[in-house]
Amino acid sequence: MMSAIAPGITVNGIKITPDEINAEVQYHPAENLQSAKFNAMKALVIREMLIQRAVELGIGARQEVIKSPDQMIDSLLEQEINVPDADFDTCLRYYKNNAKKFVTSPIFEVSHVLYLAPPEDSLARKKAKEQAQISIERLKLDTNLFESIAREESGCSSAKDSGRLGQISKGQTMPAFEMALLKMQEGEISSEPVETEVGLHVIKVHKRAEGAQLPFDAVEKWIKDYLAQESWNRAFCQYIQLLAGKAQISGFRFEGAQTPLVQ
Repeated sequence: MMSAIAPGITVNGIKITPDEINAEVQYHPAENLQSAKFNAMKALVIREMLIQRAVELGIGARQEVIKSPDQMIDSLLEQEINVPDADFDTCLRYYKNNAKKFVTSPIFEVSHVLYLAPPEDSLARKKAKEQAQISIERLKLDTNLFESIAREESGCSSAKDSGRLGQISKGQTMPAFEMALLKMQEGEISSEPVETEVGLHVIKVHKRAEGAQLPFDAVEKWIKDYLAQESWNRAFCQYIQLLAGKAQISGFRFEGAQTPLVQ
């Protein structure tokens, strides 16, 4: 990958300045500054190629295109990229091959005991884990103790309701809590403390209603839209590759030239 501190870039003689690159970086969060700058430069190069193509096709003069770039580029892409809709058979085949994607989330009726401990406090985490483990051992001997333990020891506001959280489905709890929950069966109490960002949990599942397979008719439009978007994304990548292949670009090269993408 090229250095992210390039003095500037030119696309068919049009310069993209360091100031423009620095201003663009904020729109491309990444794990480090070098990656953010690379993504910013890539986006600006693609934008410039699209502006030049719009001018070439007479969609507008350069100053007009620059004044309303999003609108002009949308018009360009509508003219240049034509992706057919997925037909019924294609959608049905996708549904059959990905049936597990179209199952409703299981619903749980859950209680928990929470031992509060921030992740940065290792001593508090250790103590909370020990307390949770003690409660689990007590519950192995007598599951009827759960409500009293929750009322007396839980650091969650649900303690006043004996730890009851009500009905929960996917996406409503913290990832680690949800991951543990999905593995549990009706009537089960977690056999190990469950660690999350807020502390250690002991979980009890009162009821579990399994998800149901959605019929094809209910998801056909979603599949059709999804496949159309996927096809458009592939066509767009190919289109950018064609423009890049014809352009004279200095100061920048696409990383993995096969798949340039706008972030």
